[in-house]
Amino acid sequence: MNEKNQNKTGFCKSEKGFTLIEMAIVLIIIGIIIGAIVKGKDIIKSAEQKKLYTKYVRSWQLAYNNYYDRTGWILGDEASNDNANRDGQCDPLATAANLEAQLKAIGLTPPVQGPTGSSLVRTYADSLGVQRTLTLAFAYNVNIGNFIRIRGIPNDLGIAWDRLIDDINDGTAGDLRYAANYNAPQTNVAWPSAETAPVANAAAILRLEF
Repeated sequence: MNEKNQNKTGFCKSEKGFTLIEMAIVLIIIGIIIGAIVKGKDIIKSAEQKKLYTKYVRSWQLAYNNYYDRTGWILGDEASNDNANRDGQCDPLATAANLEAQLKAIGLTPPVQGPTGSSLVRTYADSLGVQRTLTLAFAYNVNIGNFIRIRGIPNDLGIAWDRLIDDINDGTAGDLRYAANYNAPQTNVAWPSAETAPVANAAAILRLEF
């Protein structure tokens, strides 16, 4: 071994370490990878939110419109399977079985059941990582008219759907609005922060055409 490559103890000198430039490049690369992972998660979440809206809320909205087009009646006008005693107001007590029977009676296919086993119920993991249960119903309010009510909706999902439906996440305007209390829906309150848990009686209110 060349003596110039040995120190006084007889061992070879250690190799040169990373330079500051090399370390900076490594950190930049790590940052890009982390950013791509976070962005990828956001894209996946957005796709999940859109799919849930299309397969769940939009499916019932279309069923409602198609039922009206065929019959001139309101789907879920009463909590029965034949919708015989009609007053033009959605009955929030109409069950999935009632609604599905009304659709089938005129040859319409009801929306599919989700993993919960009900066409009116879905689950969703919110931005806090908490599994939430969403429950859809048709309802009526003298100030709103007929509407779809989605109880248990977390704020991040409501904001995303509001942007998807109304092109703005206002919560006080447009077709989709926020209600802090579904029992007395006042639709003049903005969506709370996506990072906060939904209040017990919160709901999204989707106004219907008829």
